[in-house]
Formats: sequence, structure tokens, C-alpha cells
Amino acid sequence: LPLCQAMFIETNPIPVKTSLALMGKIDGEMRLPLCPMAPANLEKLREALKDYGLV
Repeated sequence: LPLCQAMFIETNPIPVKTSLALMGKIDGEMRLPLCPMAPANLEKLREALKDYGLV
């Protein structure tokens, strides 16, 4: 459940694309209208991914 919650911490698909970038599956560049995640939310997402062994 924490990973699912982290996927919706910001407007979709930003957390999904950021997760894929953190896992090395895609490059992390965002095109408008998407923008990078807020640093605090990025850290929450990173921690959720670590908890599940994804990064």
C-alpha cells in the first residue's frame, strides 16, 4: 500500500515516470506540461521504492 500511495503523491504520471527513471528504465527528462517532483515528495517516493527493493 505505501508504494501505491507514493504513486499518487503528485499528479500522475509524474511519480510513475520518476520511479522508472530511478530504476534506470527510462531517462528522467520531463516534457511540458510535466515537471520534476518536489524534493520532499521525491524522497518519499525513493523511500517507498527502497522498501520494496526496486532501487
